Amino acid sequence: MGILQRGDKVAVVAASGVVNIDAVLDGIEVLRAWGLIVSDDQQWAAEWGSLAGADSRRISRLQEALDDPEIKAIFLARGGYGLTRIIDRVDWAKFIDHPKWVIGFSDVTTLHTCINNIGFASIHGPMVAQFNKKELEVSISQLKGMLFYDEVPMLKGDIKEEYSDREITGTMVGGNLCMIADQIGTYSELDIEDKILFLEEVGEKPYQVDRMMTRLKRSGDLNKVKAIIMGQFSMVPDEERPFPLTVKQIIKEKVDVPVITGVTCGHEYPNTPIILGGQYTIKCIDDKALIEYASNL
Repeated sequence: MGILQRGDKVAVVAASGVVNIDAVLDGIEVLRAWGLIVSDDQQWAAEWGSLAGADSRRISRLQEALDDPEIKAIFLARGGYGLTRIIDRVDWAKFIDHPKWVIGFSDVTTLHTCINNIGFASIHGPMVAQFNKKELEVSISQLKGMLFYDEVPMLKGDIKEEYSDREITGTMVGGNLCMIADQIGTYSELDIEDKILFLEEVGEKPYQVDRMMTRLKRSGDLNKVKAIIMGQFSMVPDEERPFPLTVKQIIKEKVDVPVITGVTCGHEYPNTPIILGGQYTIKCIDDKALIEYASNL
C-alpha cells in the first residue's frame, strides 16, 4: 500500500449503522476536493432498521470494494454496529493481492483486526460522515497527510515515572475495546502477542470496562502485550452505586506493562489518526510518553 495521489479511485462504504445522508455527501465532497474519484452510486445510503442496509447488501458492497484493484482506499462512512454480522463472509484473497488502505474506527475495529492479522496495516481515524465537523479539522488534515504524504502524527501521553527512560518498539494493534473482547474465540480474534495494544471506548460504565478487560486477561492475551495505549474512554455513564475503580485503574490493574494514558484517539475531538499494524516506538521521558511511527508491518 502506497500513498494516494490525485486521480486515485476510492470507495465510501457503509458496513455498519445507518448513515446521515447529508453528512456523508459533505464528506464525499472533502474527498473530491483532495482530488480523489468517488462513485456517485450512493450504495451507502440504504437503510434496514438501524443498519445501513440488509446484511447481504452491506457485505456485497464491502466485498466489491475490497476486491477492486482500481480502488486505492476504502473510507468507512460511519461506525455503530453491524460489521460482526458479516465479517465471517469476507473473502480476503483479492485484498491480499491488491491491498489498500481501510479507514475508520469504532465498529470498524472488526475490519482492522482481520487486516492486521493477515499482515497488512490499516488506519484508525475519522470517518466520512464526520468530515464536516469543524472540531475534527486538524484530525482530518492529519489523515490527509498520512494518505498523501506519509506524514504520520506523533502521539503524546502520560505514564508512570517508574518507566522513565524506557523505550518500547513494536507493532501497534487494537481499537475499540468492546469489539476486541467480542472477537475472542473467533477466527478474527486479534493477535496481540508482543504488540503494543491501543484501546478506546465510548458509553461503557466502569464495571463493563472491567468485565471486558477481565475477559481479555482470562484469555491469556493481556500477558503477551508490550504496552497498552489508552485512547479516549468517552461518555462514561454515571452509576447509582459506583464501581470501586476508575477506568484507568481497571486497565492498569490488569497488566504489568507500561500503560500510556491521555492519548487523543477515539470518539472525542481530536481523533488523531494512527496506523494499526504499523511499527511505533514509545519513548518515556519522566512522566510523559512520545509515541512515534516507524514503518508499516
